[in-house]
Amino acid sequence: MNFFTFLEEKILDLIFQIFFLICTVFLLFFCGVDSFYIFLLILVFGAVHLLFQFFLYRRKLKEYNKIVHLADSLEESYYIADILKKPREFQNAGYYYALKKACKAMNDKISEILTEKQEYQEYVESFAHEIKIPIGALSLTFDNCKNYTLKKETDKIFQLVEQMLYYARSENTEKDYFVKQLNLEDVMHSVILKFRHPLMELKVAVDLHDMNHMVYTDEKWLTFIFSQIIQNSIKYFNKSENKLTIYASDHDANIALVIQDNGCGMKHSDLQRVFEKGFTGSDRKKSSSTGMGLYLSKKLCDRLGLKLQIASEENKYTRLTVLFPKGTLHSFSES
Repeated sequence: MNFFTFLEEKILDLIFQIFFLICTVFLLFFCGVDSFYIFLLILVFGAVHLLFQFFLYRRKLKEYNKIVHLADSLEESYYIADILKKPREFQNAGYYYALKKACKAMNDKISEILTEKQEYQEYVESFAHEIKIPIGALSLTFDNCKNYTLKKETDKIFQLVEQMLYYARSENTEKDYFVKQLNLEDVMHSVILKFRHPLMELKVAVDLHDMNHMVYTDEKWLTFIFSQIIQNSIKYFNKSENKLTIYASDHDANIALVIQDNGCGMKHSDLQRVFEKGFTGSDRKKSSSTGMGLYLSKKLCDRLGLKLQIASEENKYTRLTVLFPKGTLHSFSES
């Protein structure tokens, strides 16, 4: 807000004051007052009035900047009405009342939405937990009967339900988060064992080496992240000799775990969007892709203080790297 804008807001007051000044000048003129003194009066009145208006402008500008700074510093700007002082001006008091009413209605609506969201999330988590039991029983039954076709389908259902469960929990990892020392080799072995049937079906050669490294994070969430990456690799194997290479390396500030496959790879243009929710790539033939696996992996890595990187070349390879900070370090060296 500049000074001229401020004067435009006071145009009616200025017109009235100018009219009053003109009337005073005519009255003094008819009373025989010397024109020099009349001119001097006009000059003094104009200067004093201009200085007074500039003083008011500076004070209003200070209040304006204070409110703007206060609003910008709030994370939830809809709380602004609760910390603003009630203005003395009659019109501004009306605006303040309207703002208070609007913010209260907004806060009530937000509270209602958050409550509904929490209840829905709890229902989804409860459903996922309950449905996993009969799915697991079916998978075990088909395994015992050696009906691997139906077992494969039940395992797919189980993985989708698990993905749904972790998606529901992804906004509140701190409520289900337990940091402990983990051996990367042990965690990865359990993940490979879970996907042994599809890996064997595709005749994937798994090269697992240099994995004896200790990291500090949550075992359950890390297992899910690795599972999503391995599952994503399995979807895109397309060669007669499929290979999955997994290894870890020690850097100054972090430990890097690399999972690389020799599948169909990705176009360079897709790499910028691969972690976006629901993005399945520019190849529309990949009907099995949901676009959720890598999205969830990246989101959970961010929540856990890890870093997930991807590199790929079409028809050659896809490489995902998970960086684990050492101790309290959060800087990552490029691998």
